[in-house]
Amino acid sequence: MIDNKICKFIFVGILNTLFGYIVFSTIFFFLEQKELSLTLSFVIAVLFNYHTIGSYVFESNHSAKKLLFFFAIYILIYLINLIHLWVAVDFFSLNVYFSQFMTLLYLPALSYILNKKYVF
Repeated sequence: MIDNKICKFIFVGILNTLFGYIVFSTIFFFLEQKELSLTLSFVIAVLFNYHTIGSYVFESNHSAKKLLFFFAIYILIYLINLIHLWVAVDFFSLNVYFSQFMTLLYLPALSYILNKKYVF
C-alpha cells in the first residue's frame, strides 16, 4: 500500500505544480524573459509550497529553521530547473513552455525525497 504521506504529497504536488506553472507562464507571457520569470515564480511558489507541504503533507509546525532548510532545497531545485531551461531552450531550441513543463517529470520526486529527509 502507498504511504499516506506520498498520496498527500502527490495531491499537494499537483496543486503546487499547477500554481507554480501558472505563475511562471503568466510572468513569462508579460516579460518574455525565462530567467526572470523563473526567479519571480520561484519565490512566490516556495512560500506557497512551504505552507501546503508542511501543513498538509507532513503535518508539521512551521519554524524559521524548517523554512531555511526548505528554501535551501528549493534553491537546488531552482538551479536544476534553470539549467534544464537553458539547455532545452538555448541549446535545443525547444519551446520554453514545453521545456518548463518537462521539469515536472523529475523535479517533484526530487523535492519529496529531499524535504522528507532534511526538512520534515
